[in-house]
Amino acid sequence: MLNVSKRFDADVVVCGGGPAGFCAGLAAARDGKRVILLEWRESLGGLYTNGYITGMAGYVDGYALEFLQRMEKKGYALMKPHLPSIDPEAGKVMMEQMLLAAGCRILYGAHVCDCEVQDGRITSVIVYCKSGKVQVTGRVFVDCTGDADLAFAAGIPTETSSAEYMGLSQSVTMGFRLAYVNEQKFREADAEWRKTMDQRKHRNLIVSKEFEALEKGDLYEILSPGNLVYTVPGGADPTCTDVTLDATHTFDCRCDDVEDLTRQIVDQHRKVFVFVDFLRKYVPGFEHAVLENLAPMNGIRDSRRIIGEYVLRDIDLAAGRKFDDGIAIWPEMFDTHVPTPGFHTAIRHIHAAAPEGSAVARPSQDENDHMMHPFVAPEGMELRTDPRDWAEIPYRSLVPVGVDNLLAAGRCYSAEFHALGATRVIATSMSMGQAAGHAAALAAERRIAPREIDGRELRELLIREGARLNEPPQGHWETMRNAKGEYYVNSSDIVAIYDGDTAASHIGV
Repeated sequence: MLNVSKRFDADVVVCGGGPAGFCAGLAAARDGKRVILLEWRESLGGLYTNGYITGMAGYVDGYALEFLQRMEKKGYALMKPHLPSIDPEAGKVMMEQMLLAAGCRILYGAHVCDCEVQDGRITSVIVYCKSGKVQVTGRVFVDCTGDADLAFAAGIPTETSSAEYMGLSQSVTMGFRLAYVNEQKFREADAEWRKTMDQRKHRNLIVSKEFEALEKGDLYEILSPGNLVYTVPGGADPTCTDVTLDATHTFDCRCDDVEDLTRQIVDQHRKVFVFVDFLRKYVPGFEHAVLENLAPMNGIRDSRRIIGEYVLRDIDLAAGRKFDDGIAIWPEMFDTHVPTPGFHTAIRHIHAAAPEGSAVARPSQDENDHMMHPFVAPEGMELRTDPRDWAEIPYRSLVPVGVDNLLAAGRCYSAEFHALGATRVIATSMSMGQAAGHAAALAAERRIAPREIDGRELRELLIREGARLNEPPQGHWETMRNAKGEYYVNSSDIVAIYDGDTAASHIGV
């Protein structure tokens, strides 16, 4: 008999309150089920809010779109064709209000530490919190912890990294928030700078300034080989506003090891302060910037992944593969942030013996690129995603092997290393969470295992609810499909379309 201080019971138990967990809890609660969401922090949203990754990458659809529209209505979202941004503090409260309105119970400060498994089913989750040890029983469980914590505790097979990187996770970044930024000046300087650059070879303005600072001795290394600046909506004066940044990188990470996680955090704390000093001195618009907040959450991109009924392969994304049980659209580029130090931001291609589907292929040019491939140059051709095409994530990749009443969504779902590196982004995680929540509700109602649910039925349910799974991606992605010109690989390792005057790519048009 467990020595517990409190007990709770639900039809569906969601572990983790990040973007995937929020949507999973919302879907199951809207389906009329008793739902408990367990979150170890004091607010929802994960890296989207607590990590200051406030731009929503991926195809904005379903609950992700509803969330942004609700935020925009209150002045807390800046809707853009790509990477719409939010006020992170308002985002935490909006998610909380949406869940509570749907009837989802939330428990904060609840650390999922163990579970009980009987006859191939999880019977309860054990959490530690201010009340002591708490037991939560349920019919169906959804692992949205990001690190597959529940799946790992249940003894389900998981994997990390890849053979090529021998256990190393993607590089880690800590977001931060700056006040008193003249964003208008920065955007104008960036636009002017780009006019002087070859569209095929342009480099980010901030990164170019880093190289300048490195030459002058004001930086000891390139702290951010690539970075994004997100507007915090609501500021009335664009010459004095707040922004969040996804910038500095820590390398050689093992994100399932407590000592290394501590090293990463300490390294990021130091680097952010150095980077802010650099911004003030070198980058127009940041002269008077003040560091307002360090993100209270380390920007981990990957750790443990479940082994599912289907492991989404890297080649599936490169080929633009669709599935009968596809429950989320993914139209982006590969985005595996390089695990080891160097001047690359991310690996935007994979290697294969021959191209498949719509993959854009060229002979490998990686033989002597030891910064991108420090241990070995992979065999085969370089394959990149076609910016005019898209792929899907199948429901089977949310269903782990080994346990009958568990689903996983977000960056711990079943995928190969580069496939996860691409699809871990906010909008895609929310779409996965929405699908997992509905599947959990169906399984609880019918008293069946999630793997017994027909993924095609789930896909149709999502479409009826408003998810645009039966049509090509719209908005920014439609613009990409209609862009005229020839393909080339730009300096960011991304396939872009060049018409002799302008360039269009996944990053922007």
